[in-house]
This record gives sequence, structure tokens and C-alpha cells, in this order.
Amino acid sequence: MVLNLLKKGYHLTHDMAFDTLKWNPLFPNEKNGKAIKYGHISTEHLDHPELDDQLVESLVSSGIPVEDFEIDIPEYHKYLKASNYPDSYFGGGKDETRNFTEKTLEHYVSTKFMQLDSDSLFVDMAACDSPFYQIIKKKFGLQQSFQQDLIYEKGINGNQIGGYGHELPFGENEVDAITLHCSVEHFEGNSDTLFFKAMERQLKPGGRIIILPFYIAYEYTIHVDPIYNLLRNHRVTLDDNERFTLRYSSWYQFYSRHYDTQAIQERILGPCPGLELKIYRVRNFRDVSPKCYLRFVGVLEKRKN
Repeated sequence: MVLNLLKKGYHLTHDMAFDTLKWNPLFPNEKNGKAIKYGHISTEHLDHPELDDQLVESLVSSGIPVEDFEIDIPEYHKYLKASNYPDSYFGGGKDETRNFTEKTLEHYVSTKFMQLDSDSLFVDMAACDSPFYQIIKKKFGLQQSFQQDLIYEKGINGNQIGGYGHELPFGENEVDAITLHCSVEHFEGNSDTLFFKAMERQLKPGGRIIILPFYIAYEYTIHVDPIYNLLRNHRVTLDDNERFTLRYSSWYQFYSRHYDTQAIQERILGPCPGLELKIYRVRNFRDVSPKCYLRFVGVLEKRKN
């Protein structure tokens, strides 16, 4: 009871403060010579699919291949039934205000891009309490299946790996597959580039980084929730360039980056020439649920030569 009241009070404080941002002199209304926008750029893309059409044209013209992908919805439901997610995981699908369907859909779709056998080494990055590493361990009979997160004790502790994403304690050419479900976009500052450079070294030739959703947009965008950062005493680290557009979003997250085509080249492919990117455009995610938002999947594969 007391905890629920405190939580409601926290949310009320946050929401009231966020509603006054435009008039609050403590928060800037301009960044990089551009007015700070409000709301999430993904909402624009979901409401206007023609923006994704334009984005795909830009990607392909820059040499990044894009292929359509259709979810096999009956197969997704078979996966869901076989995986036995605990009821505690995003409400177990029973709480419609939670995100169970989107999260489990991301998990299912990521399995479609895995090439694993019993000797493979797999890591689910920024996993928190997700059971996905266990599902993959069982599905492929893996001996080495891990979940990684900053909240865990640093180093390898059983099946958990603690530390930052670029600090995975593996040697060169050891890792077969990495998944990131709603996670790499939260890597602040240059930590995304550091992560991809580390994976370029640690992946086996042919090894893959599977990113779902791959948050890309018509405009290179960073979202912050300034009130959430203030209440959590978090000093956000923005990108060290003047190209991105900053948005204030009331979604209780510190930071989220959406790449445009140029940012993909500058932050991922340019620094990591050993990685090759293919993007999949998911065409029927809304047929699974109107609340789903899995627009794109990014698959980075380490070159074999």
C-alpha cells in the first residue's frame, strides 16, 4: 500500500514537472542550433509508414541492404507456448498495460536469425531479468548461454555477466551470437561505438549481432526524459557532435538514440569495417498486436575474410 502510494506520488511529480518543461528556464529549449522537439520519433514513423519508405531508400542508396521480413504469427504462438515465460515477465501477457507481447515477439524473431549449435557461445545483452538466455540454451542445447547487464556483478558469475557492453570478458573470435532487445539505443555517448568495436574483435567469423528493434529514423535523434534524469540524479551523456536533434520524451528513460543512415555509417560501419550490416523491414508486426512496434531488425555479421 505505502509503496503504491509512493509510486503514484513519484509519477504525479514527474508528470506535472514534465508538463511545465516548455516554460521552465532551468531546461534549454534549443540544442545544436535547433529547437528541441517533444515526443518520440518512433511515433511519427508508426503513424506515417511513408517515412520508413524514405528511410529504406536512403539506406539502400548508401549501400546498406534492406529486405522485407514477414512474421509467421502461428509459429510465434507456438514459440510462446513452448517457452513457458513466467507470469512475472511483463505481466505474463495478462496485463494489457505491460509490454509482454512486444518483448516476446522480439525474442521469437531474433531466433530466426541465429545460426547456433550445442558448442556455440551466446549472450543476451542488457537482459535484466529476461529468461531469454535460458530459452535459447534449451532450444539449441547450448553449454554456454549468458545474460549480461550493468546491474550484475562485474565479470562472469554463473550465467550472468556484469559490466558495460564493451567489457564482455571474452577473447578474439569466441562469440557466436549476441542479441540486443530494446537496449543498444540506450548506450550513451560513445559507448555504442565502443561496444560494436569490441564485438568486431570477439565475434567468430560469421558470428552475429542481432538488434531488435533496430531504432532507425529519418532524422538522427536523441531522446531524453529530463525530469526522470533529474529525479534519478543522472547526468546524461549526449553524443559529441552537432548533427543530432534532441527530443524531450516523457517515457521514464534516461536516453535513447535513433540512427539515421549517416549515423549508422559514422558510428557503426565506419569504425568497424569487419562488420557487415543487413536490415530487415518487418511488414506485419501490427498483425500480432496493435501495440507492437518492431519496425526493423538489424543483423551485423563478422566478415569471414
